[in-house]
Amino acid sequence: MCKKVTLLAGFFLLSFFFGYAQTQPEKEKRTYVDSDGRYIVNRSLPLYLWLSTSPDEDSEKRLLESEATPEYTNPFYLDAEGVHYISHSWAVDTTTLEMVYPQQDIHFEVYADGLPPNTTSNFYGAPRYREGGTIYYGQGLKIALTSRDAISGVENTYQSFNGAAYSTYSSDITMDEEGSFTLRYFASDMVGNVEDPSEESFIVDITAPQTNHSTSQPKLDDILSPRATISLSMSDNLSGVKVTRYGIEQADNVYRRPISLSGLSDGYHTLRYYSVDNVDNKEADNTYRFYLDRTAPEVTTEILGDIHKGRFTYISSRTEIQITAEDNKAGVKEIRHSINNQSFQTYSQPFKMPPETGRQNVRYTAEDKVENKTPVAVLNVPGSGPLFMDNRKPSTSISYGQPQFFDRDTLFVNQNTNIELTSRDRHSGVQVTHYKIDGGSENTYTSPFTIPQEGYHTINFRAVDNVNNHETYKESAVFVDNTPPEIYVNFSIKPIGTRQKDGERYEVYPNYTRMYVGATDQHVGTETIRYSIDGSPMVDYSSPYTLDISEVDRFTEEKFYEVTIEAEDKLGNSTSKTVKFFVGYED
Repeated sequence: MCKKVTLLAGFFLLSFFFGYAQTQPEKEKRTYVDSDGRYIVNRSLPLYLWLSTSPDEDSEKRLLESEATPEYTNPFYLDAEGVHYISHSWAVDTTTLEMVYPQQDIHFEVYADGLPPNTTSNFYGAPRYREGGTIYYGQGLKIALTSRDAISGVENTYQSFNGAAYSTYSSDITMDEEGSFTLRYFASDMVGNVEDPSEESFIVDITAPQTNHSTSQPKLDDILSPRATISLSMSDNLSGVKVTRYGIEQADNVYRRPISLSGLSDGYHTLRYYSVDNVDNKEADNTYRFYLDRTAPEVTTEILGDIHKGRFTYISSRTEIQITAEDNKAGVKEIRHSINNQSFQTYSQPFKMPPETGRQNVRYTAEDKVENKTPVAVLNVPGSGPLFMDNRKPSTSISYGQPQFFDRDTLFVNQNTNIELTSRDRHSGVQVTHYKIDGGSENTYTSPFTIPQEGYHTINFRAVDNVNNHETYKESAVFVDNTPPEIYVNFSIKPIGTRQKDGERYEVYPNYTRMYVGATDQHVGTETIRYSIDGSPMVDYSSPYTLDISEVDRFTEEKFYEVTIEAEDKLGNSTSKTVKFFVGYED
């Protein structure tokens, strides 16, 4: 009863130490005869010697007593492992019953076995990794248990995982499930000796790591800038990540830091990456297809409205500057512009330049949605100079050619007087000059013009420069006089009769008659009167060098006379008059 209590106490102590609730199979201490006929007893068993005179099992037997050492017999115990002999000091021939010479002992072999078997484990077939006190195995793990016993031999080997009931080990264990395991194992021999359990704690890791990527700014979805980076984050549920490999198109590089994209060409690329854990579970290739956009937007400018190319690119205060940008992939984020070296502003719509006359400049740049920036450029019109604000109107003057006459605040001209307009513009130059006569339709001035209609007229005129700055209409008034003077002829005596010649009758004057000539002009006055008698050269009717026809005796000879008189006003409008008469006596 006391032995049983002692065994139970030992069992609970063992269970508490290993933290397991399962119990080892109980084995009875026993004897065993092996295949060679050896008699093996458990060394802890009590032994008794019985003698019989017959080999029959049912024969009468006698328990031997020891008179010399009664305190160590019935039972007695074997003192050590291995073979023991129960001996008789002199052998007797079993036929003659005579002692055998030379003397020899008789030995009865009894094998004592008090030691349990020894079991070893072999973990094979899988990668192994140790971190601290934890051991990890990968895929393909098998466990072989090998038990050995020196004397009676192994009866069974037992195994238990994670506190389950022990089962008999029969063949190598295949570990095809993932998790944490504690393997306990032991063996028993043929005479009931039981090995203390051995314990192996380990983790089976058959799941590959997981790797994910993340992208930094600047980016737009899967359109990345050369300044962006790709970071990889990896995790493994058990043994931990040993290495992560990556590459563009092929995963050939060991990942240590965020992946730079600065060396990639513009276009589509595929990042491939995977991780391997410490027991060689390899993740399937991950792929990330992205577009590397290293091309800045293409910016174009357009000058809307008034523009003239020349030494400068002339614009007006009405001119607008339009800036547009196109991007090959990510799209335009913003356009920025600067006027006359001021700070850059976000462009939203066409804008006008400041109204100050003179040179101006526009700088501009654009940025796409992954921060590719166009270099700052200055607006430049091919074939022309820098911007120049021309907000000054041209100026036009009018001049009148000859003939002209000015009197009483009125300028008088005639239908032959050329009227000339002269336009000037300091900057972009004159584009066109317009004029209107008497509020009529607008005419384009190309060369001097005249006004044929007699009378009072107004001329409105203006110029437009090459950026459409319109001069305010100016006005000039002029009087067109196309009417020559009216010639008057009087004689100092009335005619005394008539005379016929060539079918025409002429008045007759006496030879002492004198002729008086005059001319009247309605607007500008008579400038000259000239006369010719009978085809002679014209002479002034009155001048410092000549006498008028009334002051000389020109008509003393008896004959037919023909006097031609010409009168001209101050504008050169001229008229002539011929007077025919006869000096003498009537028919």
